Formats: sequence, C-alpha cells, structure tokens
Amino acid sequence: MRPNESLEFRRIADTAPAILWVTDASGQCTFLSRGWYEMTGQNEAEALGYGWLEALHPDDRPAMRARFARASRTGKAFALDYRVRCRDGRYRWALDAANPRHADDGSFAGFAGSVIDIDDRRRSEDNCRALFNSIEEGVCILQVLFDGRQQPRDYRFLEVNPAFSRHTGLADPVGHTAREMLPDLEEHWFEIYGRVAMSGEPERFEQGSDAMGRWFSVYAFRIGDPAGHTVALLFTDITARRRQEQALRDAEQRKDEFLATLAHELRNPLAPIRTSLYVLKLNQDPETATRMLDILMRQVDQLTHLVDDLTEVSRITRGRIELRAVDIPLASVLRNAAESVQPTLAQSGQSLQIDVPPEPLWLRADPVRLGQVFINLLNNAARYSRENTTIRVVASAEGTDAVVSVRDEGMGIAREHLQSIFDLFTQVDRQHSADTRGLGIGLALVRSLVQMHGGNVTARSEGRGQGAEFIVRLPLHAPGQAAATPADGTAKPFSGLRVLVADDNRDAAESMGEWLSAFGAETIVVHDGHAALTMAQMHLPHVALLDLGMPELSGLEVAQRLRAVPGAADMRLIAITGWGQARDRAGTEAAGFDHHMTKPPDIALLRSLLQEAHRELAAPVVASDAAQDG
Repeated sequence: MRPNESLEFRRIADTAPAILWVTDASGQCTFLSRGWYEMTGQNEAEALGYGWLEALHPDDRPAMRARFARASRTGKAFALDYRVRCRDGRYRWALDAANPRHADDGSFAGFAGSVIDIDDRRRSEDNCRALFNSIEEGVCILQVLFDGRQQPRDYRFLEVNPAFSRHTGLADPVGHTAREMLPDLEEHWFEIYGRVAMSGEPERFEQGSDAMGRWFSVYAFRIGDPAGHTVALLFTDITARRRQEQALRDAEQRKDEFLATLAHELRNPLAPIRTSLYVLKLNQDPETATRMLDILMRQVDQLTHLVDDLTEVSRITRGRIELRAVDIPLASVLRNAAESVQPTLAQSGQSLQIDVPPEPLWLRADPVRLGQVFINLLNNAARYSRENTTIRVVASAEGTDAVVSVRDEGMGIAREHLQSIFDLFTQVDRQHSADTRGLGIGLALVRSLVQMHGGNVTARSEGRGQGAEFIVRLPLHAPGQAAATPADGTAKPFSGLRVLVADDNRDAAESMGEWLSAFGAETIVVHDGHAALTMAQMHLPHVALLDLGMPELSGLEVAQRLRAVPGAADMRLIAITGWGQARDRAGTEAAGFDHHMTKPPDIALLRSLLQEAHRELAAPVVASDAAQDG
C-alpha cells in the first residue's frame, strides 16, 4: 500500500462506526483503528502484536486466543463474542468478525476484521433469557412439519423453558418431535398448531391430553418467517383446576340428586299417611281403623328414621357427636341391632343368621352409635336383597381386631363403585333396585361412626347379582381395664405402637404426645428437624408425625432422609401442618409422606390411621418378639 493510500485507509478506518483491525500471516495485529484505543485506553505499543488480548476479560481470553490461532492456521473466516475492558474499568460485550486477506499470488496474508459494541443487545438478550427461564408458565417454540399435501403430520421442539417439563412431564424435548416423545399423542394438537402455522392467526384454548394425562390452557401464535412454520406456545397445566371443576360439578349433581331423592322419600310415606287419614275419616270400622293406624305408625317411623339420618349427618359434619364408650360384648350389640330390623326383614320374608364365637369379643364402644352402624348395614342388606333370602352376620377375632361380616344375597355392587358407596348422598344403581328407599346417607354414617371407634369398614362384591359383603373392623378391648382408661372413655388401642412426634410448637407437640400416651403408644417428642432425624434413626418408630416448618431441618427434609435409612422403609410418615393447598400435598407426597393432615388434625382420622399402622406394623413386631422369647 502506497503512503497516500495508507493515510487514506487510516482516515477512513478511524472514522468508521466499527473498530477495524488487520493482522499479518503470522496472526500478529498490525493495525487497530482509533476506536480501539479510545475504548480500551491501550496505546499502539500495548495493543499491536498480541497485546490486544490483554484488554479482554480473563475468562474470555483463553478461548479467544485458541480460536484466533486456529483461524490463522486454517485461514477461514470467523466471528465470536467476548468482553472488552473499557478505560473506565467496566466490561462491555463486543462482536469480533474477520475475513481472510490474500496476497497477489493468492497466498494467505492475514485477516481484516471489525469489532462492534453489542453490549446493549447482549444484555437485552440476557435479560430476555432470564425472563424466559423464570416464567412460571411453560414456554415452547416448535416447528410444525407438513406432509406433501400440506397436512400437519408432526412438530419438532426447538426451544423450551425450564417450566416446560414441570407442566408437561416431558424431559429434554429439544430436537425431538412430538411423535417421538409421545407416540399416542392426539391428532387435535397437530391440527391446531398446523392451523396457526399456516394462517398466522393466534389461538387461545383449553385442551386435554390422554397421552399426557393432563389438561392445558394454551396460547399459540406464529413467529418468524411464515415459511418457517414456527409456532410459539405459552401454556399452563390446569389439570388440578379441571379436576376441581369436575368435583364441583359432581357435587352439584349429587346435591340435585339428593334433593330429588329427599322429595321422593318424603312423598313415599306422605302418600299412605294421607290415604289412611281419608279412610279413617270415612270409615269407622274398628278393624279398618286398626289397619290404618298400623300403616300410619309405620310411615311415621319411616319419616322419623329419615329425619334422624339427616340429623346425624349434620352432627357428624360439624363434629358434634361425642362417643359415650363402655365395655360391651360385641354379641349384645349385634343382637340389639337384629331385634331393631326384624320387622323390616319379616315384611320381605327375609331371614337373619348371626354367628358369633362362644367366647365374648369385648369392645370399648358407644352401644347406641355402634348399634346404628349394624342397624344401617342390616337395613341396607335387606333393602337391596330379594324376598325370601338370607342375610348372614359372622363375627370373629383377627389379631387385635373384632371383625364383623354382613353378607347379603342381593343385587351386588359393581367393582368401580365399591369405594364411592361410602360417600355422602351416594347411591349406586338405584334404578336397578326394586326398592329405592334411602338417601345415600346410611353407609356414610356407618363409615364415620366406625372410624370414630378406631376401626374401618370395607365392601366386597363379585358384581351385579352376586350379593355384597360389608366388613367392619373394630379394636378389641380386654374387660376390666376401666380404671386405666382415659377420662374420655376411650380404649388404649395403640399399645406397643412406637410414635415420634416432631413439632417446634412445644404445646402442640407435648399435647399430642400426651394424647398418644393415653392410648398406650410409646411416644418420643422432639421440637426440631435435626432431633427428629436423630431420634428416628435411633429408635425406628412405627409412625412419625412431622410438622413441616421446623428449625434445623424441615419436615420435608426429614422425610426425604428417613426414606433412605435402612430399616425405615415401612415407617409411616404423617405430615401434620398448617399448609393444606394442592401444591403442599404434592410436596409431601414427593418427599415420601404417606398422609397429609392439616392442623388441627382430624382426631378420628388420625386415630384410624394409627390403628391401621398398629395392625400392620406394631402387631407383627410384638408377635415376632413373643416368638423369640418362647
């Protein structure tokens, strides 16, 4: 380059909006425009050669040195980002791009390049990326793939945010197609995104996916070149909300059905009552009057029973029922229940067989409330059984429990309904029964009253027309222990059960410990997570009642660590916490808890859970110890 040309080049380079630079074939910088010196504060002596590398951020310098050396060896163009230290000491992002220079003979002569300040753009991109990654909603960018007929056949995941996997359950989707990830994915997803990609019209919708087992709220819109068929999604997993909405719809339907049934149940006895009164008014014959009075009495009894059931439901739902427990043999409860239902059985020609062992099965129970349990079960058996059939009641002892089976020869229960029949206001297949009496209250009362006695009730059936069996389990109680019974008159069903109570609220922990001890449990009480973990590892309790918000370690952390402790696999972990939202329950489930209870805990439910643990965990240990002693 001639002197005048060199001066003209320098003048142009120094006034250019970008920083220009030149290297020789060895890679050493031979020229930097004025912008470099103004930006970095270096002078020519410091910057030329390889000195310009010293102005780069120390973390970027090795990569840039290696990339520059490789480019000098290959003679190929390159571009990369790095941070430059400015004269004020701050770093700014720059884009460095270079193309090879060649001599007249075509040989590689070095590079000519430019440096552009991209700090504002880079920081904006970083902010956008941070926002993209922090959005709670799922974000996905996908490319819709069309077949030769321009029909959407699949789509490829191009980019997702961290929340994507949380909302979909899909891990590492980028680069994969939807059909690769979910072969059974429904066609409507391809149709919707294909329509958005082709039309450019955004769509907002809610849609479920059986393949993913979830419901989503989705906003889909096209981005970029229309020919690229690129669609962006902003979506949320609304499965929990949809389930809640469905539960509300189901509850509303049950309420409507209940009100319709209630009207039906009220009209049934009112009709013969009104007719009988007309007959009494018109006919003074004594025999006729007696028959009409009998009808009136039966129908009034039916109305009374209906009102009693409604009252009991109200009391139970408001926690207004208190048990008045006494020592009582199970056989006497069953005999009294049988006497109460005998007139109902006689009307249908049904018979009742009761089989109890010769030795008495003692319970600590409220005879009136427990009588309600078996009266309801016997009436239910009679109601859904054919005429001239037999209802069988068998009582026995199994371990620490008294077990009562009530078996009928009636219409049976479909397998899918065996659990729901205990729900309030639920009746199954009423239209298939010849007798449609009842409000769907009786079995809900049975379950609640049995649980209040520390037991449980289950149903079995081989299906329609195969009859049904209801099995009640209640804790046995040795007679003559009244003096050792707590003041509330309940039994000690947890003898031998080892329970850890962990709560930083000392009053809550101590009172729970006292309650458990009163029922015979071996209780360990601590007030922080570290102590809970230590004592659990030392004593291996059968059950651990853990508060979540404790110092040292949270209840969630304690549960997670306990699940990794040898010998603690069968330990029942019950969360007792003031937090009861869906995400809280999901968190305890993920941490390894068996149950989640909100404060104040439902004592009847807690007692039932502990009784179950006693049967399944404590009893085998006691039995094993006894065998070893023998």
